[in-house]
Amino acid sequence: MSLFFALLSLLVVVGIVALIADALTAKDLGVINFLRPVSAEAAAAIATTCMLGSLYMSEIANFNPCRLCWYQRFFMYPSALLLIAALFIKNAALKWVAFGLSAIGFGIAVFHRYEQVVYDPLAGHEGGFCDPLNPCGLPYVQEFGFITIPTMAGIGFAGVMAMIILNTRKTA
Repeated sequence: MSLFFALLSLLVVVGIVALIADALTAKDLGVINFLRPVSAEAAAAIATTCMLGSLYMSEIANFNPCRLCWYQRFFMYPSALLLIAALFIKNAALKWVAFGLSAIGFGIAVFHRYEQVVYDPLAGHEGGFCDPLNPCGLPYVQEFGFITIPTMAGIGFAGVMAMIILNTRKTA
């Protein structure tokens, strides 16, 4: 399943890069026009998939979430619920609250990934943030040599933010 979630993460990255390329080029690539009508649903789907993926990792794969994983969950789970609610209520404020939660969660995911990069118990650095018995730097998943759980979370947060921006941006 970790390979499946890693592939979904790469799909989100491709989407974000395509959106940026479409926004920055003078020629209309069609990505923005293709994704804008479904951007609210895509934001909710990304956040919900991240939420369910993290539940799978802890409850079925039996990975013990570290402190930083719990903080990221604290920001992703309400984002998923708010974005689902926003689909039915049609309230832009819910999307912007989810955006703020995602921005904070993205920062935590980046810091968590940093902890994994510098984690080296043999060199004396085990990460200063988490419990030594459950270190934040220990990667339970490592797909394609670089995609770890906080990498997937960071991509998820970035995807949610990109879809919210796309959804709330006025058409030209």
